[in-house]
Amino acid sequence: MSSEKNSIGCATHRIFRSAILLAFSAACCIGLPVSSGSPIATLALTKLPVSGQLEVKWASVTFASENMVAAALCYNGHAGPRCSLSLVRWEQGNLIRVAKTRDFASGFSLHPAIGGRILAIEGLSPVSLYSADLSVRRRLPRGLSRFVSPSGDIVSQWAPGSWKLYRLTDTTEPLLAGSGDLLGVSDEFALIEDGKIIRVEDFNGRQVGSFEAPPRPGRSYVSVGALGTSSIYLDNCRDVQILNLDGYPLRELQPHKGCSDGDTGSSVDGSHMLFDFTDRQVSGPGRVIEGLRSAMTFGMAGSESVNHETVEVLDTLTGEVCFAWHRRFPETYYRVRSAAISPSGKFVAIMEANTLSIYRVPDACGAPTGVSYK
Repeated sequence: MSSEKNSIGCATHRIFRSAILLAFSAACCIGLPVSSGSPIATLALTKLPVSGQLEVKWASVTFASENMVAAALCYNGHAGPRCSLSLVRWEQGNLIRVAKTRDFASGFSLHPAIGGRILAIEGLSPVSLYSADLSVRRRLPRGLSRFVSPSGDIVSQWAPGSWKLYRLTDTTEPLLAGSGDLLGVSDEFALIEDGKIIRVEDFNGRQVGSFEAPPRPGRSYVSVGALGTSSIYLDNCRDVQILNLDGYPLRELQPHKGCSDGDTGSSVDGSHMLFDFTDRQVSGPGRVIEGLRSAMTFGMAGSESVNHETVEVLDTLTGEVCFAWHRRFPETYYRVRSAAISPSGKFVAIMEANTLSIYRVPDACGAPTGVSYK
């Protein structure tokens, strides 16, 4: 009887979620962003042209703190491409720009750094550091890897079979080095894969956990990181596995996303995860044409452009969707990232066209998304 109830419950959840996604998709097809709530604060970072349409080339956003947001915007102006990076304070329900610099370029993503500073990341590697008031931009040493701690305090260098960690102050201070393949860095420990074993080491070089790597569909994980101080997640593109530091499986999440680097974030305590995924959506006839083209060219003519973005926030304990936002945009080859989650997990910042918006993540979340308990 209990299995029948569980089956009925799961079917009901799938139907409920499918209805939500169908409604989102219908709106997205006509180019409207759709969310599970209205923004509680907005700020236009630049004026719209007379036509009312701004050709945005790039945007990025991150929380420097719970009430401070860094937002970057690049667009085509009358005199050519224009870019800016703004620091926006959120107080009493209003967004107020407190600093701005034009020393920014398209293709750079933002990441918080210790002391209210901002890291600029090109591709997946940090390349420069802005001061807390954006008045100074300092170039970082070449060769830093994509593994950066959530606070931006720890950066790394990676090579096959070896790695180095640095504490980011006014310089990069050597912190720890070792063997194996670096998988991720938190603010308390590093995750290293050595053969079939994943080790968890603190910054004194002490092993605080280890386990055999779970089976995965590909050769490596697209994303690995800490959830709070006592658990980690392994994202293998198909699902997100949550484990304790000794590899004991706690939960398995199945967010509606595909496989791309840098599409995952979390609150400081690990209670909420944000997934920001871009893909390409085409109509029925378009899918047929692309399928035929791909078959005739043995898969060499498939499009890698994207025109659709999905942002979801999941409760990591229940697997329920707390927040969902979808939009459609002109095709681009950039992997657009428009959203960030606050340190508390209670708010989401989203860049849409010229506008920065803040959304509140509801305390009560909605339909589960395929969570399983171990």
